Amino acid sequence: MRRSHSLLVALCLAPAASAVQFPTLDPAYTQEIYSGPLVGGPGMAWTNAGALLTRDGSNLYEYSLTANTVHQGTNVHGYVTHSVGGLASSGYGMANANDGYIYTATSTGLQRIDESTWTAQSLAGTTGGQGYGIHAMADGRIAYVAGSGTNEVYIYDPSANTNTLVYTNGSLIDDIAVDSAGNLALAAQVTKQLVIISSVGAVLNTVNCFHYPDGLAFGDGINTNAIFANNNDGTITRYQFGTGYVGSPSITDIASGSQAYGDLAEVGPDCAFYVSQFDNGGFHGSTAGIGTHWDNGITNNEASIIRISLKSGDCGFYHTNEPMPEPTTVLGLGAGFAFLVKKTRGRKPIRA
Repeated sequence: MRRSHSLLVALCLAPAASAVQFPTLDPAYTQEIYSGPLVGGPGMAWTNAGALLTRDGSNLYEYSLTANTVHQGTNVHGYVTHSVGGLASSGYGMANANDGYIYTATSTGLQRIDESTWTAQSLAGTTGGQGYGIHAMADGRIAYVAGSGTNEVYIYDPSANTNTLVYTNGSLIDDIAVDSAGNLALAAQVTKQLVIISSVGAVLNTVNCFHYPDGLAFGDGINTNAIFANNNDGTITRYQFGTGYVGSPSITDIASGSQAYGDLAEVGPDCAFYVSQFDNGGFHGSTAGIGTHWDNGITNNEASIIRISLKSGDCGFYHTNEPMPEPTTVLGLGAGFAFLVKKTRGRKPIRA
């Protein structure tokens, strides 16, 4: 669902904090620490009112639309806790779908969360895994990664109640992203590769990466045919392809130097790229003991979510069904509106 251009511009031009999580950042972009220290896992979704959600077991954390608290001299977004009845304790990834539900991946299969009652329903016939990558498609289907090796890509159709295996990778797949045509980008993190497949599982391209990719997003607008990766070594990379994602992409790091472990990421309803950052003991090129560079100059091992957006106000990252705040809500927040993002204290286990 595409959003009003005027509303997007108004939102994206809101002032950002002075965070320098990434010491080097492409001058076309801004960064801010949205929340921290994080609670829950690195998977993200949004409420129908446009508030960021993260997950920690059977709890969901809903973050304020405004920066309403301070940590380490940094204005961050506080949260309230929702205990979700029936929600499995395993898994991290979440996705908003156009049926109004939030879908999440667990060790026993997909679950569907109803935010009007804060209850979860298990979806029979779906496949369990480690609960990492999941994303809604523009047609309402849910693409997710599962299987004993977390290397299988399934597409679940909520209308037909069908679950179809479309692709099997040779090793673990971490995050997953979807473009408007239904093509899928897969973070083949273990093998340091980016894999692009069609909605029926045909491999369009495989790219050998300079960093270990984790959280993914497709580009949009001026970034059409690009894929962005939040990497394990504290960098963010743009892979600029031609039409159809064929051939060798132009590869550029748009952010670097955080030294923290980059994990799952998501595009918010404001078209910004929300990336998780935390300490993972030096795994895959990260630096042990580094999680966040706070606005007061302190660097410690606390986790955070960083919001990356284009200064121009253009919608540079593709999103499918994340809801926007109602226009009246946005106007009420005024020029000081600070965007939605999420937190994480729970970690995905270190992977070999």
